[in-house]
Amino acid sequence: MTPRLITATHLFDGHTLHSAPTTLSASTPTRTLSAPSPATGPDGHGTSTPSAGPDARGTSTPSATAGPDGRATPTPASTSTPHAPGVGSECRVAVLVEDGRVVAVGGLAELTARGTRGVQVDRYPGGTISPGLIDAHVHLTMPGDGTAYEPAAGAPAATRLALAVANLRAHLAAGVTTVRDLGSHLDLLAWTPDAAYALPRLLRAGPPVTTAGGHMRLFGGEVADAAGAARLAHRNLDAGADVIKIVASGGGTVGTVPHEASLDRAVIATAVDAAHTRHRRATTHAMSNASIRRAVEAGTDGVEHLAFLTPDGASGFDADVAELAVARRVVFGSTLGVNHAYIAAAERGDLDPYELDAQRERTASYVRNAALLRAAGALIVPASDSGWKHTRFGGFATELRLLAAAGYPPIEVLRLATSFAAAYVGLGDQVGALAPGLRADIAVFDGDPARDITRTAAVRAVYRDGLRVSTGQR
Repeated sequence: MTPRLITATHLFDGHTLHSAPTTLSASTPTRTLSAPSPATGPDGHGTSTPSAGPDARGTSTPSATAGPDGRATPTPASTSTPHAPGVGSECRVAVLVEDGRVVAVGGLAELTARGTRGVQVDRYPGGTISPGLIDAHVHLTMPGDGTAYEPAAGAPAATRLALAVANLRAHLAAGVTTVRDLGSHLDLLAWTPDAAYALPRLLRAGPPVTTAGGHMRLFGGEVADAAGAARLAHRNLDAGADVIKIVASGGGTVGTVPHEASLDRAVIATAVDAAHTRHRRATTHAMSNASIRRAVEAGTDGVEHLAFLTPDGASGFDADVAELAVARRVVFGSTLGVNHAYIAAAERGDLDPYELDAQRERTASYVRNAALLRAAGALIVPASDSGWKHTRFGGFATELRLLAAAGYPPIEVLRLATSFAAAYVGLGDQVGALAPGLRADIAVFDGDPARDITRTAAVRAVYRDGLRVSTGQR
């Protein structure tokens, strides 16, 4: 693969923001480009054909993106909101990638000191280069258009898998290069989409372990006891599951009650042990304080959702439960924005507002609980729950914005969505940071999301293994 130099004004490496060559660590391994440059661009740096267009948008030779059928098709030159010329908008930092991996990270002048002949140069003045984002909780085979769980889960396999491709493409355009599906039919575990190299990396749980008649039961994971939980967990792992999902309370499935615990501690512990025996993590859907406590005491690695529901169904943050989770280093999946799309549509008059007040309060309580978890020292990973009810794919920036609203500084949110998420889902040795040797999964944002997290909604380009696979969404 032709070496590619991606250059912009800012660079977030998964840990630290760099806006000038001098801010890059002296220990960062770098490699200069070996061939003399055939030309020098107007900014004094070597250029390739083509480089920055007349409106200062990042451009390059067309690469590939996934077409409607999931196959690779040519990607046009990158376009983005034009930047006004002036101080601070020039390209200063860069990442060199080759054969799918990061080769060097450094100042643009340093990396182009010996020229750029034979190197594809992609320029994004005014932009920020970042590791690709990671969404730790999605449901790929659900549409996120308001369709209830029951009809969505009952769709034919061909329909569900075609939808999964479309959902992956939507999230890719939003800068997400890795997703973790936390609930599907068994067939998703064996599925490989066409042109998978041009879609986000995919981690899968398969059918969640749930009680008879429990939440998400239509995926095929109902169990009656601990022995059944062990059998299901091992079946999923044998079929290729990357993580075990457990359902410890009711949820959005008809006939279940979110504030009621549904599995006892022994059943949860058996499923967790099965995962750990196979060197995999387990995460647990737990909406109530009682179910969160059971899951944490049973050894779960993660808890999905921040509801903290009391026995009467109200949100009531239990500080003792949170303290226990902190002591056990349990990671909470945020899912703050799961009701946000409904709220926005109801406020526009596009949907019946019968749930509007309740959903506003639910979202506000989730955000408050996220703030309380941060104050308690709890671990949290950005997780959108995309696909569920009204939560469409492609809106991951909303989840990040709500984390910032809960008091997480923008650069901390970026760390959580990149290097921390990668380590948590078991890919820390492959993605989540811009460092030599790691896979070149990269998102380029307009502006500086490390200072203004809303800029994560302004995606200029997305790279998977160094191949530009999307020109983003703006």
